[in-house]
Amino acid sequence: MTTTAIPTTQDSGSWATQWSALSARSVLQGAREGELAFALVGPLVFFICFYVPLRHSLDGNGGSYAQYLIPVIVLQAMLFTAMSAADRAAHDTHGGMGARLRSLPVGRLVGMCARATANTARAALSLIGAVVVGLIFGFRIHGGVTHVVAFAGLAVLFALAISFGADALGSLSRSREAAGIVLLVPQLLLTMLSTGIVPAEGFPEWIRPIVRNQPVSVIADALRGLAAGDPSGSAIAASLAWIAALGIGFALIAIRIEHRER
Repeated sequence: MTTTAIPTTQDSGSWATQWSALSARSVLQGAREGELAFALVGPLVFFICFYVPLRHSLDGNGGSYAQYLIPVIVLQAMLFTAMSAADRAAHDTHGGMGARLRSLPVGRLVGMCARATANTARAALSLIGAVVVGLIFGFRIHGGVTHVVAFAGLAVLFALAISFGADALGSLSRSREAAGIVLLVPQLLLTMLSTGIVPAEGFPEWIRPIVRNQPVSVIADALRGLAAGDPSGSAIAASLAWIAALGIGFALIAIRIEHRER
């Protein structure tokens, strides 16, 4: 297996070089381990699991179920990106690379920033995979380039925000397996208890406020509006608020853990 040479001086130019080298290493390692392939193919599996048994719930009632469903398939793919982020952080922290970085004069946050870059690349691939699947089944983004960019931007920003939290969890976990298992239940709950699969009216009345206002529902509604060419300003604002809160909170935790580990 090839290794990536890491510069060991800490001026600003070296920081960028260290970051690019470690980012490339993370992306290439993910490709070797099949993460990038799953990022592309995974959305197809998620889509089929929901579309086949549930498509009649909206088809023929004024809308295409594929058009309704794809936003949550995108977000579920982003959640799986976070699970991969936890696995990668655990591997780097407890494997040989973590020990190597701690023994070298490498910037404290270089490793975390490099993993964030790799996570963003994986999220972009997952987004492409989900949209391609949607296009095959009739999903369309109306409204032009602006809506396409906004749709992609919201999805990738959500992935980046939650990946910081997953990175922190992976850095604290005792093994790669433990990091992924801990995140499995939250991602299932956030997906299943959301308006991404069925409207809020399909849930018991007592849980509807939670279903409507949790981040996956809020962002899925914003993505759905963007895809329809009729975005809601309030939905986009609420989505950005969730993303900012999650991203800032998780990033601060991840930074603190990174400093402690070094």
